[in-house]
Amino acid sequence: MADADSAGFAAAREGLKAVSGQTQWINQQVGAGKLSLDPKVAEDAAKRVDEEIDKLEDLYKKAYALQRVKGLGDYPDGQQLAQRFQDKATDGEAGALPLIRLLQEELKKQAQAFRDAAKDYRATDEQNADDLRRGIQ
Repeated sequence: MADADSAGFAAAREGLKAVSGQTQWINQQVGAGKLSLDPKVAEDAAKRVDEEIDKLEDLYKKAYALQRVKGLGDYPDGQQLAQRFQDKATDGEAGALPLIRLLQEELKKQAQAFRDAAKDYRATDEQNADDLRRGIQ
């Protein structure tokens, strides 16, 4: 659909890019050993992201109904309007349904990134404890 971005989904695409950028930053910091989170803090953050994924599932179900708009009549104008609703819902590039799914996938990656940061924290904590034990002996 050529004008999906002008239909209000440009902001959603930008939001998706921002979330993706945040996830990449978290993963880069964890990978470089610059970010480790207390396991409770990391799990709280991951759970908050999981809640957003659930909310998006509810939104997806509501947007799914846009695929089949009825009651606009059999006239060409009514059929065109129904088709525009369908396009806004399903367009592969900028439709609401694909964008919601993409955002959910990105948020799943972000929740995992938080959990990975907790693993690094635990590993660092264990390493420090091992170092202390060796120093005491």
